[in-house]
This record gives sequence, C-alpha cells and structure tokens, in this order.
Amino acid sequence: MRRLRSEKAIQLAMQNKWQEAADVNRQILEHFPDDVDTLNRLGKAEMELGHYAVAKSQYKRAAEIDPSNGIAVKNLARLTKLADEAGEAPTAVHSKPVDPSLFIEESGKTAVTDLLDVAPYPEIATLTAGDKLALKGDNGTVRVVGPAGGVVGQLEPKIASRVTRLIAAGNRYSAAITAIDEAHVRIIVREEFRDPSMRSRPSFPTQATEIRPYTKESVFRTDMDDEDDDMMDEADGDVEASDSNEVDLDTAASAEDNDRDDDRDDR
Repeated sequence: MRRLRSEKAIQLAMQNKWQEAADVNRQILEHFPDDVDTLNRLGKAEMELGHYAVAKSQYKRAAEIDPSNGIAVKNLARLTKLADEAGEAPTAVHSKPVDPSLFIEESGKTAVTDLLDVAPYPEIATLTAGDKLALKGDNGTVRVVGPAGGVVGQLEPKIASRVTRLIAAGNRYSAAITAIDEAHVRIIVREEFRDPSMRSRPSFPTQATEIRPYTKESVFRTDMDDEDDDMMDEADGDVEASDSNEVDLDTAASAEDNDRDDDRDDR
C-alpha cells in the first residue's frame, strides 16, 4: 500500500496537482508516521500550495528523524523566512506547471551557469527550479530578473558579453532556474531565436577536446632509472669485450697462417 500510494503521490506532483499529492501523502503518514520520504513529499506539496508554516513543520519532522537528510535541512532554511512572512495564507508559488523542456541542454544553443552578485536569500526564497527569468542588459552587464521583477543576480562577464552582442544582432534568449539554495543560483540560458545574419554562429560554442601528442614507451623512453642505466652500461661492456675477443682471435689466426708460410719457405 505504501509503495503504490507513494508512486501515486509522485505522479500527482509531476502533474503539479499539489493538493491531491498532499492528501495522498497524508494517507501514507497515517500508517507510517516516520516515513522520511513521505514527509519530504508532503513538505514540498504544502510549500507549492503556499502553506509555508505547515511545510516547515513537515520538513522539521523529517530532519528530526534523519538529521542527515539534505532535502529537509535545505528546505527548512528556505522556509524560515517564508513562514514568518506568509503565515498560513495560501499563496501559491507557481501559477502554472513547470515545463520539463526548460532543463534540456542543446549543444550551441544553451549555457548553464551560476549567477554572480546573487540577491540576499530572503528576497529570492520563493523562487524554485523551473521559474522563468528575464535578461536585462545594463551598461555592459546582464541582470537576471525574477518573475516578480526583483533582480536575482548577474550573468558572469564572458557569457554576458556574448549574449549582449548577439541580442544586439537580433537574437533572443530566455532563462530559467535549474537549482537554488542559500548561496547559489544556477540557471540555464537558452537561445529562442537566431537572427538570419547569425545562422552559422552558435550562441554558446562548445569546447573542442584538446589533442595531446603521445609516444609509446616501447618507441621512446626517458624515464629509465639508474639501475636501468647500469644494466645498459654492463651490456655495452659485454659487447665491447666480445668485439675485443673477436679481434684477438682474428689476429692469432693471421699469425698462425704467417708461421705456416715461413715454414714452407724454409723447406
């Protein structure tokens, strides 16, 4: 029963049916009150419904049962400010379902980056993954603006410079949050329209793999140690000795032939 209802709760959450998802998770908790995964799911559903204090209580319970639970700890920090400001007023965080295609990366058309100069967390605590953002150019910088109009942060200079030039050339771009916590906001910037004059110019070129030369050890070795050098010296010495012996034998043979010739002359 727990497995089937958990799957149903997940499916409802994926469809942004948060009230139904919350009801199913509560049914599970009636029989399994210490199920951390269910508490996390219920916390998420209540947060999406705008019931911040209730959501905080669910995450707090999950963190008490499992202090190492990163999901609960992260969302507790996020909800601390929201619960104080919103109380139990059901103000929904999302007005429409999140489009999964926002997170799909396309070579040359998307760039994923961390924002700079991020706004204080209490000011952006209501934002979550999937929220759409706007890009606003301002004196060489590109400010990233949230759905409510507040500045979330800035694009890093390299991407900002490129996006600014391409927007001036006629391109259009969108942005969305992929991850957010107390210290970082990670977004994806996507090319929505490419001006015909830029048709052969990708918005975000990919890095080519560096090709490094390589020579097999069997062809060329530079890392022989002293022992290897000694062995090579000994081998060279053996070859030299062998060559010397061959010379001596040849000299002896020649001398013996000369002695035979002298004997014949005497006779």
